[in-house]
Amino acid sequence: MKSAYQAIMRVLDRPPKAVRGQSLVELTMTMPILLIMLLGLVEVGWLANNYLILIDVSREAGRYGSVRDPNINWIVGDELNYERKDCDSEVGTFNKVDTTVYDYYPGPTLPDLYYGNEGLLDYYDGVACAVLANMAPLEFNDDTDDVVVSVLSYVVVDQGGGPRAVITGRFPPRTNECADDGRDPFAPPFLPAGERDSIGYDDGVEGRRGYFFRGNYVDANGCRGSDFSLPEIENIINRTMLDDTGGVITNTEAESIPNNAVVIVEIHWEHQQLLNLPFFTWIGNPIPLNVWTIFPASAAEPTATPRP
Repeated sequence: MKSAYQAIMRVLDRPPKAVRGQSLVELTMTMPILLIMLLGLVEVGWLANNYLILIDVSREAGRYGSVRDPNINWIVGDELNYERKDCDSEVGTFNKVDTTVYDYYPGPTLPDLYYGNEGLLDYYDGVACAVLANMAPLEFNDDTDDVVVSVLSYVVVDQGGGPRAVITGRFPPRTNECADDGRDPFAPPFLPAGERDSIGYDDGVEGRRGYFFRGNYVDANGCRGSDFSLPEIENIINRTMLDDTGGVITNTEAESIPNNAVVIVEIHWEHQQLLNLPFFTWIGNPIPLNVWTIFPASAAEPTATPRP
């Protein structure tokens, strides 16, 4: 009887023949999910890598601009010069060089840009070409990508409500204002009329901000060039002017904060997916990446004082 019972238990404990392919079925069901997760990880890693490269490139260009003087190393009005929008004069140093066609012009047709002297690289085209020189292995697409460089000077004043930084100038001066800025950066009361008019004050709205390398980037408000309006930049600067508790600094504390200037480098670049698979393209391909950096530019520090 005992032997019969043991024989029955051996039969019952034996794995049934019907489930011999269970592992294969489970693998078949989970493999697509695991594969999608793996491919997604590759795409995210590719995107993150390119994004980090662009951040490093913008910082390198910002450092380049922070130690140079935009007032000395730039002729006012050359931001409208087509021939100031290339890197031809630095063959062997910068990689954005057209060896077959000497002149390298922006894509959009902008009637108020002119053809002038090229010369050596100066401030704004030098900063832009520093971006292109350090982008490898990424490539700059002439038809979609852009580099924008802006220099802004500011003074610290109390116009009611505590000390705040107020922008008193945006350079280059011939491309410094869009509708959402609300005012010309050279507008009074910080500069006398004669001085502001000689720099670039006008009653019109240019519809563009900063020196742009190609002119491809246009924001939601129709402004070509920089993505940052005057109020946005003032808010960025003023966030650094808080006391240890997060409150507004006092007038006494503000006296130790000097007037200063900053250079902002923006890179607008279209990221192409690596695998371009159908189940990832729903998020868009290419994916626009907009990175920026801000550095002090003490050479452009204003000497203006508030006027009634």
